[in-house]
Amino acid sequence: MSQNNAQRSLPYDHAAVQARYAAQLAVNAAGSGALTGKFYAWAALQVYGVTFNTLAAGTSTYTVAGTATAQATQFSAIYITNTNTAGGVTLATSTVGPFTIGGTATAGANVSVGGVGGVAGGYQGPYALNTLGGTNTTEAWGTQTFSSASGVPGAPGIGFGGLPMNPGDVLYFVGGTDATATVIPVIQYGVQPVSGQVLA
Repeated sequence: MSQNNAQRSLPYDHAAVQARYAAQLAVNAAGSGALTGKFYAWAALQVYGVTFNTLAAGTSTYTVAGTATAQATQFSAIYITNTNTAGGVTLATSTVGPFTIGGTATAGANVSVGGVGGVAGGYQGPYALNTLGGTNTTEAWGTQTFSSASGVPGAPGIGFGGLPMNPGDVLYFVGGTDATATVIPVIQYGVQPVSGQVLA
């Protein structure tokens, strides 16, 4: 490395890192176990959450936080990443969720996460996506790392944690057993900080 070269880092507070981007995935077909479109990471990304836009409402009933939900469906995130650090390919698949979309339970009962869900044209989210696990049936607002101190979706500080994705990693959603629901997932992501880049 020349004496005129310098190593620079893109810090965590850089505008390019703090910015949030969105990607809309293709709608799923109606039916049990139907898949949405897939999101392929094009750089080192951090995926923080998902909002579900309902095209056709689910008709299933789930018990969430002790409350029976009607006109609802469930979707889980399928997260496929290369865990090999030695240059080869070792794919690992993780499931995050399920997330209940729609239903009659109140927001404080972990079902509604902002928005108007359970009806055609409705939306719910953002739900948190991270490797800590947890679902919106067991932790408030999806997973704890997606809420600020106030617990309000969209509040300052939202989105810490997230799913790290390297170029080529894949994220998509699979429906549960509901036969009618169709949704368009919109994921929220950011660019991971870059460190140790050599600049001339």
